[in-house]
Formats: sequence, C-alpha cells, structure tokens
Amino acid sequence: MLDGEGPLKAAPFYYQLDHLGTPQELTDYSGEIMWSAKYRAYGNLATLDIAEIDNPLRFQGQYFDAETGLHYNRHRYYNPGTGRFLTPDPIKLAGGLNNYQYVPNPTGWVDPLGLSADCPGNKNDSIESRKHEPEPPELSRSGAFKQAKSEAGIPKSQHPDQIYDPTTGKTQQYRYVRMTDRAGESILNSEGKPTLTREYQYTRGDGSKIIIQDHSAGHQYHEANKVGDQKAHFNLRPIENPRTGKVPGAKDHYYFKD
Repeated sequence: MLDGEGPLKAAPFYYQLDHLGTPQELTDYSGEIMWSAKYRAYGNLATLDIAEIDNPLRFQGQYFDAETGLHYNRHRYYNPGTGRFLTPDPIKLAGGLNNYQYVPNPTGWVDPLGLSADCPGNKNDSIESRKHEPEPPELSRSGAFKQAKSEAGIPKSQHPDQIYDPTTGKTQQYRYVRMTDRAGESILNSEGKPTLTREYQYTRGDGSKIIIQDHSAGHQYHEANKVGDQKAHFNLRPIENPRTGKVPGAKDHYYFKD
C-alpha cells in the first residue's frame, strides 16, 4: 500500500496477511509495525492495537466504508456484524433464491467477489447453474465427488476436515476403513487382502458432520445374478450411521466412470 501523494511523498507499506488473505499488520520498509488489529468472527475490528496509518482493507476483497461502518465487497455491501450482505447479489437468481446469502463462517470460507452460488443450505436448483452438468453416469470421479458435496450443502471451496487415521497414525484429510459385506466381514481384493477405502469428513454450516465414502472398487458380493453388486461410486452418509445412514435429499450412490 502507498500512503501519501506524489513520487517524493508516497511511502510504501507492506501487508502481513493470515491464511485467508485478511490483513493482520502493516509494516514500513524497516519492518516497524504501523497498523495492527484483531477481528471479531464476521469481520468487525475487535481491537485496533496500532494505528499510525489507516488501513481500509478487511476480509479478502472487502473495503471498509467509514461513513456507514459497512464493508464494500466490490459488488455489494456486507454487514460485518451479522455476516450477511445488505445489497442483492448482482448475478440474481443464478446464485440461488437468497440474494443476500453469504457463507456463515467467513473465517473458514472466502468469497472475494461475493458471487458464490454454493453456500451451505443452498440446494443449487438454479437451471442456469445446472445446465452444463452432465448426468451422473457420465461423471468423472471428480465430478461425482463435487455432486455429492453440492447435494450435502458443502461449498466447492471447502476442504475435508483434518481427522486422525488410526490405520496410518497420521492426521490428514481422510482416513482408511475396511470395506465389509453384509455380515461385517472384510471384502478381499485379488491378492486376498482386505480392501481399504477412503472416507472424507466434512462439517456443514449448521455444525452437522457428514462423510463421503470412496468406493472406487465398487461392490462385488459374488451372489447369483450379481445381486447387490455396484460399480464405482461415492456414498454420502451422516457420521452417526456410516453403514446405512441417509442424508436427506441425497442419492443412494454417486456413480462415476471407472
């Protein structure tokens, strides 16, 4: 940021940002802190520790309007006290029925332009937003995964929760679990070893947790007429019942091309 006018008076200052691009400090060329602040959950300043210069930038893409106390998000005004927009979405119904919707946790998800159509709770039923989506049988693995996330109300930009995997002893974005048959016995691969599959856990906007089960190997129960067999797919389950649980509005399987 440059402060001052003209080539002789303008002085550069340097933003120190957090992982979401929110300014934490401004420093001068020597490294001295000239502005420092802490934020409340939705973007209001909780404390202004140092204010030798003014800094109008807030959450990524937002500009502080001192006259109204609101944040201008390039296309519309945002209320940092409630975490909601006061100006309608400029893309109208293509972004969903609620033109004032915003992510409920701006410390975990960002929408710099305020144009996201994938906020939690949005079923994304807009014809405009769906017209380029292929039918499930034509989806790639990535496409099926995105479809499962969308129907669970999970934004495209949200990453899986970090979880501990006792199989590997690591904390990462998925864990390995054994695939089992109806009797609870391990399904074996061609080498006679238990088939391991990945589970991804997500926390939704309302605090509930769901898991996406990666069944790339499909199901082969070796019964007459292939009863119960399934090709490669994902399952969407509530974390309370990973075996047979249902997520309201979700499909039984999200198939994808092998």
